[in-house]
Amino acid sequence: MKRTFIILFILLACIGCDNDRNAPTPDIETELQHPDWHILRAPKNREIYAVHGDIDGTLLISDRFRIYFTKDKGKTWTLSDYNPGIGLAGFAVSNDTIFVLDTESSSSADPGNRYASRPYYFSIDGGETWKELKQRPGSPEMQTPINYAFSGNGIRFSIDQVIQSNGMINYLGIKTENGRKIAIPYRHVLNSINFDRKSRLYVTASRPFCDLNGNVEFCDQEDFRGTLYVSKKNIDF
Repeated sequence: MKRTFIILFILLACIGCDNDRNAPTPDIETELQHPDWHILRAPKNREIYAVHGDIDGTLLISDRFRIYFTKDKGKTWTLSDYNPGIGLAGFAVSNDTIFVLDTESSSSADPGNRYASRPYYFSIDGGETWKELKQRPGSPEMQTPINYAFSGNGIRFSIDQVIQSNGMINYLGIKTENGRKIAIPYRHVLNSINFDRKSRLYVTASRPFCDLNGNVEFCDQEDFRGTLYVSKKNIDF
């Protein structure tokens, strides 16, 4: 609840700033413009909160209430049949079955970390169609970290953020447990991170922010589509 309030405060503060329509807007539509990242945009005017899959195969994203999939690296997105109106916190996988998790949680015993838990629906066809899970096992493998993930060689990566004295969050990028840092090409609210089987890093985020006349604002006041970054190379350090 606290994180939601802080992010809402950021968004309201940004929207309330004066808009300079002549200010340059970063062009992140074409992923080939960046040498290190595939940069994908959400199909609708919502953020991207969770991701699962492989950019070379089938890739799933969630905007909390809907699930989309792409098989052509984000050039086209297809809406899955998931439609119960229940918000999603993340994905989990067991063998060939994908689960969506409907609860986001944190614990004082594990400060600073967030998790998706409680499986709700499942898919056996890669995320194209979903069925309700009648019995919800509380097994440990059904808990997925949201703000951190492990690379292929076991290095922990997490969202690098600083909470300022006024309660606002400054998202700096991604950091590793051994002190390395990875910058994101543009400024965003960063929602979650994940790795695929080839140890490529996936980062879900809001639409981009810009510095306009000394204020941090959304770069485009009409385009609310979230952003997904996928590293073009495997990241193992």
